Amino acid sequence: VVGLDPSLGTGGDPAAIQVWEANTTEQIAEWKHNRTTIPEQVRILADIIKHITDKTNEENNVYYSVENNTIGEAALISIRDYGEENIKGYFLSDPKGGKGRKGFNTTHKVKLSACAKLKNLIESNRMVIRSPSLISELKNFVAHGMSYAAKPGETDDLVMATVLVVRMLSLLQTYHQEL
Repeated sequence: VVGLDPSLGTGGDPAAIQVWEANTTEQIAEWKHNRTTIPEQVRILADIIKHITDKTNEENNVYYSVENNTIGEAALISIRDYGEENIKGYFLSDPKGGKGRKGFNTTHKVKLSACAKLKNLIESNRMVIRSPSLISELKNFVAHGMSYAAKPGETDDLVMATVLVVRMLSLLQTYHQEL
């Protein structure tokens, strides 16, 4: 399962990609950068997925998605321009996303629910985190009003890409109960 939290790529907020093995919920890989353009983020996403499918010979077992809030709309356009058919695997979308919009929209309510699920998975040792960077971001990911966000001066892009993966896994569980 591969999740992209896109960014503008202008040096501010980083884009992040998280790769998790669905059956074991073990972190496989991650990528984060703040100066990569959105079309290049999509190319990197496609390259990661191609690498996975080349190594596993299991194109039908790779799922990916993007957060489609604000900047994510540009990622959806870049995926369309790149050619969704040129990205192996399955592009997952929130069935409650409305109007056939691809990807996952993160509303306040959805974010709270997905963060609670992530917290439960981590605390019950059902997610295997391999990345010191993700662990660092998790330590700085705190309650912020009625939501969660990074402490001032910190980033939460790896966390938000992981939250997207958690949402994707929840959707996949409706089809694959063994997950």
